[in-house]
Amino acid sequence: MKNLKPLAQILLCTLFPLSEAVFAQDPMPMSGHEMSTSGSDSDMKNMDADSMKKMGDMPGMETTTTTSKQHPPAQPAPPVGSLPSSDGSAGKSYHALGIDMDSMHMEDDPLIAKFLLDKLEYVHGDQTDSMVWDGRFRLGHDLDKLWIRSEGQRAHGKTQDADAELLWGHTYAAYWDVVTGVRHDFGAGPSRDWAALGIQGLAPYRFDVEATAYAGPAGRAAMRLKTAYDLLLTQRLILTPEIDANLYSKDDVDRGIGAGLSDTSLGLRLRYEIRRELAPYIGVNYVQKYGKTADIARTNGDPAHDVQLVAGVRIWF
Repeated sequence: MKNLKPLAQILLCTLFPLSEAVFAQDPMPMSGHEMSTSGSDSDMKNMDADSMKKMGDMPGMETTTTTSKQHPPAQPAPPVGSLPSSDGSAGKSYHALGIDMDSMHMEDDPLIAKFLLDKLEYVHGDQTDSMVWDGRFRLGHDLDKLWIRSEGQRAHGKTQDADAELLWGHTYAAYWDVVTGVRHDFGAGPSRDWAALGIQGLAPYRFDVEATAYAGPAGRAAMRLKTAYDLLLTQRLILTPEIDANLYSKDDVDRGIGAGLSDTSLGLRLRYEIRRELAPYIGVNYVQKYGKTADIARTNGDPAHDVQLVAGVRIWF
């Protein structure tokens, strides 16, 4: 214990002055945790312009103004996918925007030619076999075009019943054309000529429709209605039901035609498109003749109705 007494006296002599120095300092202001800035404010006020200039001359202390002059702020980027606001008639031209309009020139209403042989088929009927065709050719622009339509039947090496039409067509509504021109009937019996007026186009639900009225000499008149619908079973296998009907105002015994509803044809064809331009098909037809037309057919030894099996090819280019 005697040895510890001098050590305790040394510690007390050392700590007592330190405690007085600590408690002699001003207490830290705690209200609102605010620090006094009066000293620094007064120091900043006392700095003169020469001192600020000297600081600006120090390396690495360039002012913001100098930096902004050397590196101007970037302009906002245009929205993604935006197009030039000028078409060349006002403001900047397309060439000023880096667009070469000469290389972008295209024909907005080109001359288009198309040939469609919708049916080229062999027909096996109850009493006779025959070859049947139904085709059309189009040449023109979007609004105005030339149409050539033809259909007919050959049996025993002779043309039995056929016609050809030369028509001018004008688009009067979306998917619809009005057509006018002439029709020529040829084959068995005397030939006949008609003036034609009709419409053709795509009806709602994608039905192809042709309705044409005809006027001939000696007060003859006729009408033909045709409609078809393509049902896509797959992208290449297509089932097409179709209906044709012919009406006449007068009897034409020499061509086997009676007044009124002359005949109808109901068809169902299944085609496979090897290419869009080439499609073989098979199908069935039911042909029915009515009234005086049926009587004339029976007199000539032909059936008034016939169930036919067909096989053929559809071609267009």
